[in-house]
Parts: sequence; C-alpha cells; structure tokens
Amino acid sequence: MIMSIEELLTQNKNFIYKIASKYSKYYNIDDLFQVGAIGFIKAYKNYKKVDTKFTTYAYKYVLGEIIEFIKNDRTIKVSSDNLKLFKLYTETKEYLSKEMNMVPTLYQISDYLGIDEVVLADAINKSEFVISLEENLNNDEFTLEKVVGLDDTNNIDMLIDLKNGLLKLKENERKLIELRYFTGYTQSEVSNMLGMSQVQVSRCESKVLKKIKETMTV
Repeated sequence: MIMSIEELLTQNKNFIYKIASKYSKYYNIDDLFQVGAIGFIKAYKNYKKVDTKFTTYAYKYVLGEIIEFIKNDRTIKVSSDNLKLFKLYTETKEYLSKEMNMVPTLYQISDYLGIDEVVLADAINKSEFVISLEENLNNDEFTLEKVVGLDDTNNIDMLIDLKNGLLKLKENERKLIELRYFTGYTQSEVSNMLGMSQVQVSRCESKVLKKIKETMTV
C-alpha cells in the first residue's frame, strides 16, 4: 500500500522537527517544520531507490529548504558595517589573546576598540549567525547524522563505535564533539565554554566530523 504525502509527513514528523530545532532559537519551530516539510516532499518526489537511505537523502533537502528560508528572511540581513565590525572584533580578539596570553572578554575587546559593548555584541551575533548558515549549507554532509547514519543515531553499538573514534582525537577536538553531541550544547554555548567564536566552532566541528567519518570507515 502506497502512503499519502500526509501519512509520510506524519510518520517522519520527529525527523523534520529534529532538523528544524537547530534554528528554533531564532524562529518558531512550527514555522520551520512547515518549511522543512516542503523540502521533505521534494526529496520524496526526487528520490530513486539507490544505496543511500531515504532519510540520509532527505536530510539535505529539509535542511537546505530551512536554511534558504532563513537566508531570504530580511529580518536577518547583516549590514556591511556589522560585517566589518565583526572582522575587526575577530582580529582584535586574536591580537589580544596573544598579548594577554588568555582569551579576552567582550568587555576587554570593546574597551580596547573604544566601541560600545552592546553595539559590538549585536554585530557579532548577527554576523556569526549568517556566516554559520552559509557554512552549514556548504558543509552539512559532515554533520553527525551523516557520519553515523540518521536511522542509527539511537543504535548503542554505533554510539560505542563513535565514542571509540573520539579517543583518537586531540583533547580539544574531543571536548568540542562531546559538548555538542553527547551533552547537547549549542554552538553558541560551546563557543563561550571554549573561548572560541561560533564560526570557529562550526568550522572545527565540520573538520573533526570529517576525521571521525574517516576513522569509522577504515
């Protein structure tokens, strides 16, 4: 018996909500679900029975549809002034880190630059979010779901293999992945814990997940 689109969406509701939850801090999750559902339907119509699991195939469609929706939302457009300020912030943070031999606080950076702390924080948040979206769209194949297979994330044997793979990582790499995927912290929260920008966390996360994928396929 062939299921209707409505039945398929109902059956995969949690799958779509899980992907949508990545951006629920910025948007209503039910709205994101509706957008993700459009991507899911597109995936269903384009899917051909090949070696790739349907959920793995659909993941990129759902995530891509959500990210395109957010990128096209005028409320998160970032001005060139904010991007310039963000660039100045990252360069100053790197410079002061070397000078102070420690990661400077936002207050210390804003004081050094002579820029209001609230203004600087606003520019950072807006810029990091948009840059992170761009990187997610380009690097989503290296999310944890793709590394272990979406249908297998609750498989205890797979998680054991994944944890064993973590032992082969450098301490800072292992800490980042454990915080992100085994304790459930967001990239923003991890960036504060590790003294990194959200963009740096995103880049490092993609790099480490690629490394984990290689160790698990050996």
